[in-house]
Amino acid sequence: MTDFIVLAIGCIFVNNILLMQYLGNCPFLGVSKSIETATGMAMAVVFVLVMAGAITWITDFYILKPFGFEYLKTLAFILVIASLVQFVEMFLRKIVPALYAGLGIFLPLITTNCAVMGVCLINVKEEYGFVEALVSSFSYAVGLGSRSP
Repeated sequence: MTDFIVLAIGCIFVNNILLMQYLGNCPFLGVSKSIETATGMAMAVVFVLVMAGAITWITDFYILKPFGFEYLKTLAFILVIASLVQFVEMFLRKIVPALYAGLGIFLPLITTNCAVMGVCLINVKEEYGFVEALVSSFSYAVGLGSRSP
């Protein structure tokens, strides 16, 4: 349990994805003018990052590595992230249309957000287990979202 707490603190404060690794600046700067849209974007990024972290870890561990397809990692991860963002976009369009309209073009930009891909690649590079990948993904997302005004 202590290892997870140390990992979370490290991802949020020490290795902050925005301030230390300089990833994820576009949506941060684009929607941080309004607290409502910044909060909505932060929640969307948390959801996408945690789900992407989980699914890309499963994809890497159970599909890419056993069959020797590690060279397809970037392509597989892009497909996972793009699919998740489309899911979030459809969900927000149906359930929270005001937030969907407020986020505008920045919601589809999560697909191209280097922070999402960066976290997925960090999880694989550091050889985290599944739970560690979830903690890492969530903590990086919190570190990114907590920088909103």
